[in-house]
Amino acid sequence: MGAWAPSIHTVNIMPIAPVILRKLIFIAIGGMGLQFSARLVAMPVDETDLPAPSRPVGHSDSFTPSKLKQKTVITPVAPKTPAPEKVPSHWNLEWQGWDGLHYTFYGSRPRGGRAFTDDEETPSFPSLFTDRVKLSGKIGGRVDLDAAFFVNGNGMEPTANIVELRRWRFYTTGDAIFLVPFSYSINVMAVDNYHFVLDDVFLEFRRIPYVGNLRVGSFIPAMSLEASGSSRDATFMEWATPIQGLAPRISSGWQFRRPIFNERATWSLGQFAQSLGTDVGDATPDFTRIIGRLTWLPIYTAAPENSGATNLLHLGLDLNYLHSGNASIRYRSRPESHAAPFLADTGDIHAQNMESFGVEAAWVDGPWSAQGELLGNFVTGETDHSFYGYYLYGSYFWTGESRFYDTSRGVFGRLQPKRSFSFAEEGMGALETAVRFSYLNMDSKPINGGVLQSVTVGVNWYLHSNSKIRFNYVFAHASGGPQPGDLNIFQTRFEFDF
Repeated sequence: MGAWAPSIHTVNIMPIAPVILRKLIFIAIGGMGLQFSARLVAMPVDETDLPAPSRPVGHSDSFTPSKLKQKTVITPVAPKTPAPEKVPSHWNLEWQGWDGLHYTFYGSRPRGGRAFTDDEETPSFPSLFTDRVKLSGKIGGRVDLDAAFFVNGNGMEPTANIVELRRWRFYTTGDAIFLVPFSYSINVMAVDNYHFVLDDVFLEFRRIPYVGNLRVGSFIPAMSLEASGSSRDATFMEWATPIQGLAPRISSGWQFRRPIFNERATWSLGQFAQSLGTDVGDATPDFTRIIGRLTWLPIYTAAPENSGATNLLHLGLDLNYLHSGNASIRYRSRPESHAAPFLADTGDIHAQNMESFGVEAAWVDGPWSAQGELLGNFVTGETDHSFYGYYLYGSYFWTGESRFYDTSRGVFGRLQPKRSFSFAEEGMGALETAVRFSYLNMDSKPINGGVLQSVTVGVNWYLHSNSKIRFNYVFAHASGGPQPGDLNIFQTRFEFDF
């Protein structure tokens, strides 16, 4: 027998190598997973942030319903906020006596709208409303009935006596919300033998950041203390002679206006085009104007509970630039009576540009008051011309009232008598007397527009805040111009508004 040799069996390990490798990989991954799980368990966890499991997968002794209840965090679902209750559309009409006919219309959208403000009563312009439409305001009117008697002298041509309906108008004013909030005014007035004009027809957007209110439409530009306020609140029946001749009248355009320094001052700036009225104001027919006004109250004290305790000093500055489209500028003025003829008139001046300024001052101390203005206009053309005028007046309330001052606009406003006229309660209303001197010079060679001087004595009886009776005596003296001479005017007015 030969030597023994062990038998050798060859074993192929290639088929089982992948299996072993896969097991080693799984074991390694499992070990890493256990370490990651251990670290995860060690980290602080806010259980309120854990989502609630949908349902257990499989069954085991370590995953029982009781343990599921302990480990499951249930996050309550907030109920849907109900949509705000829709305010039903409605409208209302109410007659409020001397305060006119008030109306309100309110409409809302059921879906898709929202209001980008919480202030519906006095919203500012940037506010946007897509969920509602609102219209509120009042319808009112005004009537001025005049009678005038004239005595001519010193060669002036006779002037016919007259009884006339000086003004009658109907208007509506109020506030509206249509996408954005705004105020509005529509005013139709009849003057000069029932010639209808649009007076104060505008939209005003309130409280625009940095610039205040924006007014767009047809209205009297803010220039001159007397002309910037309502004729209803003026001390005399008509504007002073220089204001009638040199200040602007009703015009179409836009104007920014804003009170500043806690309403101790105001500023305004606007641009205006063609005049739309022929009542008073300069007679240039076709123009473009830029007008600015600045007012200041260095002294102001008022007690709302006492209408006779106002003490103030008003100062103002006006600037006006005019460019005439037809290369013609004209100024003319009556002697503080609407029925009187024009006693100062430059006629058409061939020029395109004009610059003017105005200085305002007013003082009120209880029942006493004084007011004055100075205006100067400088016309530039082939030949330069200058025209100027001023007035000064004082007034006194025998019944103790003070003139009311609107600090938001820098003008005087409606007077409220302490006791309205009444037979039952023995109220007599308010009684005021006033005296004014006016001077206007429209001579500038070769222009012979005339020099017009006048003295006016006035008595005003305020029956209540919506009606009054006035009497004015005017003595006017004209040198040169269209009709030189003297004119005595006795005139009265009964007026009321609602």
